[in-house]
Amino acid sequence: MRRPVRRPVRTGTALAAISLAVVGCSQALPLSQAPATQHHLNSAIVLQIVLSQPSTPAGGCPAGFAKLPPPASQFPGSGECYRRLGKPLTITSAAVRYLEQPAANQHPASYGLAITVSAADRKALTAITTKAYRARQSIATIVAGKTWSVAAVDAPFTGGFEIPAQSANQALRLQRTLIPSA
Repeated sequence: MRRPVRRPVRTGTALAAISLAVVGCSQALPLSQAPATQHHLNSAIVLQIVLSQPSTPAGGCPAGFAKLPPPASQFPGSGECYRRLGKPLTITSAAVRYLEQPAANQHPASYGLAITVSAADRKALTAITTKAYRARQSIATIVAGKTWSVAAVDAPFTGGFEIPAQSANQALRLQRTLIPSA
């Protein structure tokens, strides 16, 4: 007859992790939040590596640079000129989840969408963001002909990324643009 194996350390570690998530560790996601499912997107998400350059005093762009599509709302760098570098990544299928971080510790609330790319796009997402990261370039995020952000890449993306929004309404409108049934 086999005696049951006791694993008090592993059990205690697992219970501690669950307890932290339940009581609200600031970095843990709520346990009730289910992962979003993959959808064919109504409008593609385009990620483009870009090099920024300030506009000329007259408001134009230097040779070889141009304005990106109009911004969905003003963000740092939205008035600059950019040179598109390399081939963009066009994402047509992804899981899309609304994000909201409530205001806390004198930081304003923040909103956006979490995008999880399909398995077919993961390699391309990692490749384009690794290239931008190594070259210290930025990535422009363009949806439905509007530029949503131009951001530095702090580390390569391996399966997903976030699209920031200025308000909850703007994030929800973008979500409905990508997935009309949302």
